[in-house]
Amino acid sequence: MKNPAPVYRYMFIAAMGFFLVGTLFTIIGIPAAELFSFLGGVGVLAFYILFSRAAIRTQKSNYARHVVVLSLILGQILKSFEVAFGTYFFLIALIAILVWITWSVLEGLPPSEQ
Repeated sequence: MKNPAPVYRYMFIAAMGFFLVGTLFTIIGIPAAELFSFLGGVGVLAFYILFSRAAIRTQKSNYARHVVVLSLILGQILKSFEVAFGTYFFLIALIAILVWITWSVLEGLPPSEQ
């Protein structure tokens, strides 16, 4: 796939900013949390899919990273709308982060000699 335009990178950063502001607003309790979380989450997910498809090198540990991104976005959006089930998505994201880190480290090691 062709390399995405540089403007998409800046739009991804802006979407991530919206998502982080939504997270901050959820913690503080500002009513605009739902808007920022939803717009940021949708934007981050769209650009994440675009950039993942354009990646040159793929690893199997990317599956865990996909779960992390998806569960963080779902968890934040549900928590901003005060749906208690969003907490479980944060738990899934925490477990997936640990799996992703472990899997990435093990993939980076040279093959064992047997």
